[in-house]
Amino acid sequence: MKGISNRLLKLGFFSFFLLTSLNNYASFLDEQLQYARVKSAYTEKKPVIQQKLSSMDITLNNVNVMIKAYKHEQIVKIYVKKSSEKVWSVYKEFPYHCSSGYLGPKRAEGDYQIPEGYYHVNHFNPYSSFVLSLGVSYPNKADKIKSSASRKGGAIYLHGGCATIGCIPIEDEPIKEVYVLSVLGKNSGQSKIPIHIFPFEYSKEKYQFA
Repeated sequence: MKGISNRLLKLGFFSFFLLTSLNNYASFLDEQLQYARVKSAYTEKKPVIQQKLSSMDITLNNVNVMIKAYKHEQIVKIYVKKSSEKVWSVYKEFPYHCSSGYLGPKRAEGDYQIPEGYYHVNHFNPYSSFVLSLGVSYPNKADKIKSSASRKGGAIYLHGGCATIGCIPIEDEPIKEVYVLSVLGKNSGQSKIPIHIFPFEYSKEKYQFA
């Protein structure tokens, strides 16, 4: 009887530890929903996102996200896929609300240039001055190699509103949707959400004049 009691006691302690651990665990979505702006955006945009993903046979808890921005066209295209798939499909596209600089890469702080290259989301900012914002991992390795400037700049974001000295603004409603979708991607296990920024959307015709 004593042995059984000890085993029951150990089982009770283990169950208590397991339940406590589960209660203390918070998903990335849970963490983000602690912020008022994110919670509001999630409540507003979840039905829209869910309906669109459902039409693409993708669920909220099994979505990967990729962002591509084209400077000449001033368009941001959002791509999605299931975690297990390799082929991306266009989810939606949103226009820049304004822009700065000219075609060509960013090389120094204060040059007003939007970067060009392969990046990823490195910051989810729920306290943005422009509703919500997603950080771009500029400068990447290529930027550091190709720039001789001592200060190459940083704090590049995809955000709402209409103001930029090197960021990509897409207005308030679109950034809410893209932000929430990106949170869902990370919550689905996506370690890095790509942000690719190009001078223009490549085609045979455009490439001839590049």
